[in-house]
Amino acid sequence: MRGSVGARLTAWFSAILATALLLAGIGVRWGMRQSIHDTVDRDLQARLEGMRQFLDKEEKDPESGSLSEELAEQASMTAAGAYFRIAGQDGQWIYQSKGSEEWSMPGPRLPEQGRIQTVETGGGPARVLAASVRVGTIQIGAPLGSFYEMLNGFLWTAVVVSPALLFLAGAGGYWLSRRALEPVDAITRTAQTISEKDLSQRLPERGVGDELDRLSATLNAMFGRLESSFERVTRFTADASHELRTPVAVIRTTAELARSRPRSEQEYERALDTIQAESEHISALIDDLLLLARADAGKEEFAGEPLDLRESVRSVCAKVRVLAEARGIGLEEETSAEVRVQADGRAVHRVLLILLENAIQYTAEGGSIKVAATMEAGWARVTVRDTGVGIAAEDLPHIFERFYRASKDRSRRGGGVGLGLAIAEWIAARHGGTITVESVWGVGSTFILSLPVFSEFIQNQR
Repeated sequence: MRGSVGARLTAWFSAILATALLLAGIGVRWGMRQSIHDTVDRDLQARLEGMRQFLDKEEKDPESGSLSEELAEQASMTAAGAYFRIAGQDGQWIYQSKGSEEWSMPGPRLPEQGRIQTVETGGGPARVLAASVRVGTIQIGAPLGSFYEMLNGFLWTAVVVSPALLFLAGAGGYWLSRRALEPVDAITRTAQTISEKDLSQRLPERGVGDELDRLSATLNAMFGRLESSFERVTRFTADASHELRTPVAVIRTTAELARSRPRSEQEYERALDTIQAESEHISALIDDLLLLARADAGKEEFAGEPLDLRESVRSVCAKVRVLAEARGIGLEEETSAEVRVQADGRAVHRVLLILLENAIQYTAEGGSIKVAATMEAGWARVTVRDTGVGIAAEDLPHIFERFYRASKDRSRRGGGVGLGLAIAEWIAARHGGTITVESVWGVGSTFILSLPVFSEFIQNQR
């Protein structure tokens, strides 16, 4: 119960309800008391008007007898429970009805303007109206005892009933809170079964669209992303280990064979060349892995600067031309109008180098590669088109995945580890661009790098 949300909600609900009942009781008591006073006050005002009419009539009919006798006769005809007394101009009582002499008032001299107040009498509280009349001052009162008894009876009833009502409301609130929080318990139980060994579990969704359903849907989406990320990391680790194991094994085996017996100088040189080549391969792979690790952590930053893609294309083509010529592949570049972007020059150079080396690797002798830089609709595009083996339709959706090896003849050519295109796509995305591919198996492939055009360059062209 200590850690139960339902118990805390019930406690808060009970406390708020108790406070509301207390305030409501105070408000109802004050309202009822005020209503009683208003009703009695209106009756006293009506009686005052009647007494003034009676006194005016007595003034016009002096033969009717003494005023005190007439007032006594008037009092005998007044409804039970109504008291009054009249004082003359000299302050002496002309008449006091039975019970009025017990009113604990400071004296008969009251303000000339009518005033009503509650006074204590021997028979209990009474509401008294004091006003000036023709003969002096009149005080008319009505007892409040019966009204107050009724009011106190109501309050005692409320005092007795309120705890029972509070208990029933608290029990009902606790039951409702437990019903409302049952989905939370189900979410908790399911979440406890989710671990790194089984990320396929999902939280239950009732389909009612309330806050808990939206929470479950949000958490399920998060678990889906975590599962995908965990699988990607696991696959990435396994693939990296696999790619590193082969060159390490080659280096170790070559070294062991070189030391197994005396060898000639040429054999030692070949062994060292093999070790050096595999070491360079490992270094390049580690660099790529570190780059992707920094990319996943969001720690790789690129410096944005105005860059003419024509110069980048020319620089990369000059660098790989010797490789293309060595394999008997024609390399043609097409750059005309200035194509300026806001980008990191070294990063763009690396993307273009990856695309061109990839094209050379999968293009047979006698083939050709065309590189073109163009600008259209606010985008700068570099197109790398080859006449190589192409990419099978089933491989196209996966070629930008890390360590992915395309099927058929494409996977048997060259010794790449499947990180180049993943790195190229990530660099393009960090610059707000994309890399797309179109390919037909046995015909060739076309890779298109698209980057947003530098805004200042666009404005200068207008």
